[in-house]
Amino acid sequence: MRVLVLATSVAELGPRAAGAEVAGAWAALGHQVAVVPLGTGGPGLAAAVEGVPEVVVVAPGVGASSEPAGLAVLEAFDTGAATVLLDLTGECPDDAGEGLLRVLEGREVSLVGVVRPEELDAPLLGVRGVAARRAYGSGTPDIAAALAGDAALTARAAALGVPEPPPGAGAGNGMALAVVVRAGTIRTGPQAIAELVGLEGSLAAADLVVVVTDALDFGGAGVAETQAASSWAAENLVPCLAIADRVHISSRELRTFGVESAYAAEGDLAGCAARVARTWNW
Repeated sequence: MRVLVLATSVAELGPRAAGAEVAGAWAALGHQVAVVPLGTGGPGLAAAVEGVPEVVVVAPGVGASSEPAGLAVLEAFDTGAATVLLDLTGECPDDAGEGLLRVLEGREVSLVGVVRPEELDAPLLGVRGVAARRAYGSGTPDIAAALAGDAALTARAAALGVPEPPPGAGAGNGMALAVVVRAGTIRTGPQAIAELVGLEGSLAAADLVVVVTDALDFGGAGVAETQAASSWAAENLVPCLAIADRVHISSRELRTFGVESAYAAEGDLAGCAARVARTWNW
């Protein structure tokens, strides 16, 4: 039996350590196991790619300009990075990547814009675009300002050679436009990691997929990682389980994710994994 464990951080354990604790339960029964860390953004994404050769995460942070992010990207490449994951899942500057593009002008860099799942298709322009979201997100929308902002973004995108920005270009407060201009890719955290580590081969060989998270609830904790894992498992026609320190989600809701069962470790990750492994064992 071949078991693929996809793990995030759990309590004080990082993704690799948490994954190893769970994988050890199946290894003790004589099965083949593989562990792949997962993360969606922020510290979780950085922890997941720690140890992946030549990959660096840069978070633009909040502010008026993305120039500091551009300088961080250049520093990463100058010190040996082959790929930079531009983490757009948190707060981002308001300049739609203008400062970053100015700093990177004339340099060959490989960028992956990492976005929240709900922003994977976020438009840059129009009634659902960046300017509109800013205006309506303030609580006191200024329609004139929204229209002016959208016109400015339209002109900027056209000047950059992207007159029809693709879906996703509006992610990260418009920072994803810079990724598009640099011919980079826009991915969720799990998608980006899967491509970096060649997860497709491990999935094709797996008989069981186990996703490990700190918490799993319908409010959002652990959902993005669990949905990614279950969709990959479904594509490869293998069952998917979830093990989390805390589980606050019903079996019915789990089935909407494509997860067979979820198990609560409640502070004993290794013990829980051992019990689950004895059940899911063939």
